[in-house]
Amino acid sequence: MQTLRMTIAAAGIFLAASEGRAQMSPVLVEGIAPTARVSYADLDLRSPAGRLTLNRRVTDAAANLCLDNQRVPLEQFSAQRQCYSAAMSRARIDIQEAVARASSRLASRGAILVAAK
Repeated sequence: MQTLRMTIAAAGIFLAASEGRAQMSPVLVEGIAPTARVSYADLDLRSPAGRLTLNRRVTDAAANLCLDNQRVPLEQFSAQRQCYSAAMSRARIDIQEAVARASSRLASRGAILVAAK
C-alpha cells in the first residue's frame, strides 16, 4: 500500500492545543509532528461518491490537526486558518494523484498521511 504524505505548516501553539482534543482519525507521532492517516482503501476513487468521501475524510483530518473549536485570540485563529488552508492545498494535490492512480488502476489501496508541522 502506498502512503501519500501531506505536510501541514502549523505553529507550535497548535501542537499543544491539538494534543488535548478528541481526534476522529488515528493520530501518530512521527518525529515532533502529529499526523493522521486518512485511508481510502475502502473507496472507489473512480466514482464521484468515493472521491467525495475521501475529500471529507481529508478535510476532517486537517481540521482535527489545525483547528480548535474553542474561542481563541485573533492571532491564534489566524494561524489555525493558515494551517488548515495549507493542509487543504497540499491535500488536493495528494487526492488528485490518488484519483489518477485509481483511474489508471495502478493503486487500489492507499492512504494519505496528514502531518502537522
